[in-house]
Amino acid sequence: LQEGEATRQRSITLRGTLDAILINASKDLRAQADRVDLALSRRNACNEQIRIALENELKNILQRLADVEDMIKSLRDQIRRMDIPMKKAQTRLDNRLQRPRVENCRDDAHYGLIEEVKTIGENVSALSAQLKIAEANQAELIKTRGVLEKEIIAKRKTLEIDKMRAQLIRSHYPSATALTGH
Repeated sequence: LQEGEATRQRSITLRGTLDAILINASKDLRAQADRVDLALSRRNACNEQIRIALENELKNILQRLADVEDMIKSLRDQIRRMDIPMKKAQTRLDNRLQRPRVENCRDDAHYGLIEEVKTIGENVSALSAQLKIAEANQAELIKTRGVLEKEIIAKRKTLEIDKMRAQLIRSHYPSATALTGH
């Protein structure tokens, strides 16, 4: 009888110890789940801020790209407008060079035409150099736009997975009481 009572007491003690272990384990699991939820929420908030910053940067890039495209169009128009005066000055110079003998001389008008052709040519060269720089900037902005768009897509996909899938699944995680089986 004493042995049965001792066994019963050990059983009660063991059951109490096991219940305490189970309660502590369930509390630890719930606390860990809460920490993970908090970390996931912080990560989502950080990703959201990064996505917003990337979208703002993309807007800036698109504005700069539009400005560069306008500048390229303007430079091309300016170069095209310089073509007529250049042809006119070259034609006048060529006509002067076609004069017979004594009339074919180098006078102030001749030097003026040469200087005009030279000036127009230098202006066209300067505009062409600016055009090349603008086109290089445009290519770089297009490349940057592509990189930003890929990053934004990746951030949106990350947020979708974290919010829609991970947090949804984690919202069904049982409470500490349910984990203990009560």
